[in-house]
Amino acid sequence: MRKKHLLTKNSSVFLSLIVAVIFLVSALTTAQAADPIKIGFAATETGDIGPWWPGCDKIGKMAVKLVNEDPPLGRPFKVIVDDTESSPGGAIKVANYLGGQGVVFAVGYSSDGIWAALPVIVRYGTPTFTQWSGTSKLDKTSAGKKRLMFRTCASDSEMAHLYGLYWEDKLAPKGYKKVAVLHGTDEASRSTAQVALKSLKKAGAEIVLSKEFPGGQTAFSRLLAEAFAKKPDAIFLGSGVEQGSIIMKEWWDSNFKKDVLWLVPDEWPTPEALKAVTPAAGALDKRVVAPNPASGEAIKKFTGRSYDIMMTEYKKMYGVEAKPEHAFAVNFYDSVILGALAIQAAGKATSEAVSKFVPKVANPPGIKVHSYREGKKLLAEGKEIDYEGGGSLCNFDEYGNVYPPCGVYMVINGKFQQIQVYSPDRIKNFIIK
Repeated sequence: MRKKHLLTKNSSVFLSLIVAVIFLVSALTTAQAADPIKIGFAATETGDIGPWWPGCDKIGKMAVKLVNEDPPLGRPFKVIVDDTESSPGGAIKVANYLGGQGVVFAVGYSSDGIWAALPVIVRYGTPTFTQWSGTSKLDKTSAGKKRLMFRTCASDSEMAHLYGLYWEDKLAPKGYKKVAVLHGTDEASRSTAQVALKSLKKAGAEIVLSKEFPGGQTAFSRLLAEAFAKKPDAIFLGSGVEQGSIIMKEWWDSNFKKDVLWLVPDEWPTPEALKAVTPAAGALDKRVVAPNPASGEAIKKFTGRSYDIMMTEYKKMYGVEAKPEHAFAVNFYDSVILGALAIQAAGKATSEAVSKFVPKVANPPGIKVHSYREGKKLLAEGKEIDYEGGGSLCNFDEYGNVYPPCGVYMVINGKFQQIQVYSPDRIKNFIIK
């Protein structure tokens, strides 16, 4: 009897240990599941692209809030932000910092910045979305091939052809013939200028001057004199906002003709940027044209309900009907949502999982979804999805590029307003003709 009692006692101890272990494992699993998922915002709070950051920051915070209401795998996002200063050196610093922090994915950078930071991004294996880096150098990179770079905006190789398309459709019929091309030495300006020059030639424009000016220049009277001596009908000005503001003010204060049309980069259409470059009230009305992602009613024809859903959430959070500050902010929103859906689809929050699953949740086949909530619900049911973004169909090619509809914007009544929209097929047909 004593032996049997001892066995029973030992069995009870053993069962208690098993229960304790199960409880401990369960507690650890629950704690791990609740751990935040680190994501990175490679901000451009300062520098040339500084005026654009507030719009991305606002809509990025909104996207994170939406995700955290029902987070992937039950783990909320924790955002780590660092300023790239809109510069290559700053971007390299930020890429190292975010990689060292172990972010699962990052969003941001500028054209110069991401191009300089790609080796660091690859070294850390950090899948990185960029919402506005249009440089053609990113069209076919090994980083894109490895699914470490996803560009949710159009490449300059697509969007910058809008200068030629608009010239052919609207300007040439009005008698526009000559254009002078001026651009800075930074990657974004040079890339846009190269494609713009090519597309304007294709549209039949006569290029009367093509001139590159150095970065950091603070006076442009000679450059302006050289350009206006050629009597252009339009001037393509490839520059950031900081130098652009100097050029515009020098032009307005000079005796040079005021009815010239300025063709400017896609980084200009923000309230902050326009305020910085405007020499006087009304000075730029109907005198400045820029390409930008299509927005509003125009984009809804391509992506369905996504834009309206996004704007409803924007109004809820910020209490205004106004659109996001600029169209590229929508691409920032799409990037955050795609990262969250990829984590949910993969069933784990790792950089490798995001790289592998972004194309699976973004591209066909799958049930078309127009929000994070829709996508997460279907993924939880074991369904395949095809996320349609607020700013693009988000169908990535083998190098991580998308091909969205693009718009032409003009300054009217002191604001950039969309005046023309071109479908991806129309742009493609112009490029290959």
